[in-house]
Amino acid sequence: MQSNSNSTGTLEEIGRRDHEVTSEYRLYGPPGTGKTTSLTRQIHRAADKFGADSVLGTSFSRAAAAELAGRDLPIADDRLGTLHSHCYHALGGPEIAEANVQEWNRDNPEMAITAVKKYGKLDGEATGEEDDSGLAKDGDGFLQQVSRLRGMQIPERAWSPNLREFARRWTEYKGANGLMDFTDLIETCLRNVALAPKNPSVIFADEAQDLNRMQLTLVRKWGERANYFIVAGDDDQTIYTFTGAQPEAILHPDIPQDHKIVLKQSYRVPRSVHALAERTIHQVTIRQEKVYLPRPEDGHVSKLAAGGYNSTEYGILKTAEEHVAQGRTVMFLASCSYMLKPLIQVLRKHGIPFHNPYRRSNGFWNPIRMAKRGATPARILALLIAHPDFGECHRQWTQSDVALWADWLASKSLLRHGAKKALQQADSEHQAGLEYLNRVFEPAALESLMEAWEGDYRGLLKWWRERLTADALKRSEFPAEVTARYGPQALMETPKIVVGTIHSVKGGQADVVYLFPDISRAGDEQYQRMGAPRDSVVRLFYVGITRARETLYICQPESHRAVTI
Repeated sequence: MQSNSNSTGTLEEIGRRDHEVTSEYRLYGPPGTGKTTSLTRQIHRAADKFGADSVLGTSFSRAAAAELAGRDLPIADDRLGTLHSHCYHALGGPEIAEANVQEWNRDNPEMAITAVKKYGKLDGEATGEEDDSGLAKDGDGFLQQVSRLRGMQIPERAWSPNLREFARRWTEYKGANGLMDFTDLIETCLRNVALAPKNPSVIFADEAQDLNRMQLTLVRKWGERANYFIVAGDDDQTIYTFTGAQPEAILHPDIPQDHKIVLKQSYRVPRSVHALAERTIHQVTIRQEKVYLPRPEDGHVSKLAAGGYNSTEYGILKTAEEHVAQGRTVMFLASCSYMLKPLIQVLRKHGIPFHNPYRRSNGFWNPIRMAKRGATPARILALLIAHPDFGECHRQWTQSDVALWADWLASKSLLRHGAKKALQQADSEHQAGLEYLNRVFEPAALESLMEAWEGDYRGLLKWWRERLTADALKRSEFPAEVTARYGPQALMETPKIVVGTIHSVKGGQADVVYLFPDISRAGDEQYQRMGAPRDSVVRLFYVGITRARETLYICQPESHRAVTI
């Protein structure tokens, strides 16, 4: 079932068409077509016409909302957030069940649930990303399936008996403890809250293809009570099917053609990558047909003759480093997070910096992030900042610098008696001159420190690491390797290499993308079935393909469980 009409409205007509049938507008933004920029302009336009307090913006995740917020919008911060966060505040901030599972786990050990951070989930961070390694506790799988079915608005009578039994006990637990789960937030607002918070004149729903049927029903309920509302997304990029998202939810009900706007021109995807992406997405059975044009550059697509996710150390890594040396950004993508572990081991072994800016809370993907002052990279920088090799920003140590890097030292034969307490009381503003260092370190230790400082920065780093506690030595290994290879500035620069699942980087891009075609056992079962199950896998790899701005490498599959690209 495909819509073949491309006679659509324009951005200038949004809010000005006949609203007798519906006040909904759909803004389709294929990969790299500037959907966020277009939505930003529409928000400015609505704020100018109706006032900043009369606009409400919602998105699937905080990351998407933050991208909008970063465009200097003329609306207050509380007018922009995830749908869950808007519902949470509209309901007065109820206690969240998934964050309060201690009693549940005690009484239901066979269906234990992993506690989540309330605000992380409200912000769309804990998405339950697909992974063949399984969920942490048995109850997590039950809760995910029940939440998915509820979100899809599938009647409980159609659920399996074990899911109905879990739902019954979970509902009793919530009621007895005055709790609401995350699906309850949406369901309760859909049932009881007629108007969106502060009764906005215009509502914007970004990344709408990631919302499930219940969530989009709420957006439409609130939207029909506004002057008009915009549902922005791309059905071809519906990849959160495991949370209940379906392309049908954004495509139906049908609306007048002049209420549909398609952004046609990609500013990211070059011709060769675009051609592959178009062949891929036209395999799916349900979609809105769109005119979609490539960036006017040829680009490059290459299917590697060797090198899969288990064998990246030589050919793949060598070409990736060459691209980085030429100033390009590189992205490694897999369908499941476990497929990235061998690559990460190789990157760590060679001291090559990498990150995932779209999942900053994942420490495994962000091993040199400056999450807090006491993070390992911060300690290394505090150590090296006094060394001339540090560069233009080098300066004398402050007492707080010394406290930071000395805190991990093994005390024996290094620190004077009482030095640990003195370090804890360090004054961040005072310089740590030789007199201060003499009060902290034993004479022999201070002498060896000064000798190390006289050499290059690697000697100082080596001195420090040789004297760390065993636990600190292990934690410092990768940041220290990065520093030794690229210099201390590498800890402050944004890495050129991104590592992540396709789910995690949706919305992102890189000059060069390495795409592993492998899928999990569950993914392969879907891929072998025709219709919606296969479509969901195809859409996932369509998103992966379209992250590439210049070059796309299709890596070798590790087994028969892989998509054909």
